[in-house]
Amino acid sequence: MEKSYSRRLSEFLAGMKYEDIPQEAVDQAKRLTLHVIGASIAAAPIEQTAKVIGMTEKKGGIAEATVWGSKGGKVPAKEAAFANGTMADIMDWEDCAWTGHPSAGHIPAAMAVGEKLGLSGKDYLLSVIAAHEGYHRIAMYAQPSREYITSGQGWGLVSWQVFAAAIAAAKAMGQDADQMEQTLGAAFYNAIVSCNKHSEGTAKSDIYHYAHGWCARNGVVSADMTQLGFDNCYGALDGPNGYWHKVSDQVDWEWLVKDYGTKWYICETYLKHWPANMWVQTPLEALNLLMKEHPFTADQVEKIHVSPLVPFICGDYSKTTRGTLDAQFSIPYCLTAYILDPHMGAQWFSKEMRNNPQLIEFAQKFEYSGGPRVPNDNFDEFKTGSFPEITVEVTLKDGTVLSKTMRYPKGHPRNNFTMDEQFDHFRLCCSPYLPAERIEKIIALVDQLETLDNIGKLAELCVLA
Repeated sequence: MEKSYSRRLSEFLAGMKYEDIPQEAVDQAKRLTLHVIGASIAAAPIEQTAKVIGMTEKKGGIAEATVWGSKGGKVPAKEAAFANGTMADIMDWEDCAWTGHPSAGHIPAAMAVGEKLGLSGKDYLLSVIAAHEGYHRIAMYAQPSREYITSGQGWGLVSWQVFAAAIAAAKAMGQDADQMEQTLGAAFYNAIVSCNKHSEGTAKSDIYHYAHGWCARNGVVSADMTQLGFDNCYGALDGPNGYWHKVSDQVDWEWLVKDYGTKWYICETYLKHWPANMWVQTPLEALNLLMKEHPFTADQVEKIHVSPLVPFICGDYSKTTRGTLDAQFSIPYCLTAYILDPHMGAQWFSKEMRNNPQLIEFAQKFEYSGGPRVPNDNFDEFKTGSFPEITVEVTLKDGTVLSKTMRYPKGHPRNNFTMDEQFDHFRLCCSPYLPAERIEKIIALVDQLETLDNIGKLAELCVLA
């Protein structure tokens, strides 16, 4: 009898060994580690960070794993995964795969479980890479049609996210193929509903950030339950009622068995250069280059034209609820924040900046043409190895017109960070909050992560105390 898709994927993940993995994928996992921890610590001043750390610490429990950006002390591994998974997305500064933000799931889960179990850096890297490969295939097999998404059914970004954390935790626990398949079944039960309601018209809700933490926590819980033992939860991905059916109107079975050991999709991940939504990256990058070549101030600007139009991120910011998600998913907001303060960081999303009258007024200077495109169109282009081309045109009050067209912003797989650039990015994220000596120690540990005897030594450095 032919093995099910769930079984074949489980055997691939359970059987993966560190020695099977190319150096390119190991290096990308190191970049992801620094990128996600850096983005989490960079969110220290934002009100959501204090809320999630405070809630996690008040719950108490067995001291197993570190909450990044906290004052120190440990909490149960599943709760550390929740807090760190939430913080990883608060600045919207982590990775972006073709299907969402897997690193907000697998990095927190692999590190929390690895710290609890005293695993090595090499074991941690294996857990992260296996999780990314499994997550990517599950997310891709369940991708819905454009019609499904635009009809209001939603896109399951923070539904399939749970599999990233579940696989990372299962791999860290050393689960065999039977257990791995059971963990996939438990993760199916622990998945968030597919519609992912986090917006109403032009107003978006910051509940979206917490959803990443729930997925990280639920993934660890799924693997924990498997360790405790249950049975007959096989085939979660298979058949007409498999996971895909809950989030999509179509299925591509081939993705569950595709490219084992020959292509590593972690290397196709985009590490975001800017603290902003995926599709705000390119216009920010273009504006950054323009202002470096031709410095100007807000007072000199007559209007800014961006093409093509992507309605989801080009709306009137003044009509939103002005939360962090409203700001991060707004081209006019983020580009204006850059013009007012080119030093990217948490101050872009402070309450004061989000309600800054000068920013709100300036954001009315934006115009758009071309398109319209929906995010699904952009992701479809990303899947081909390309990226949407964006033009930013700034007209100054003296009649000068400055224009920049670009396709691959820094961090895209075709314009990836070098390791040194990733080190600099981590310094930028953490320098306001961590001592320089500690930052350099974290960088050194991640650079040689495959030689680290206990991943807890890294996690314990990622606190503010």
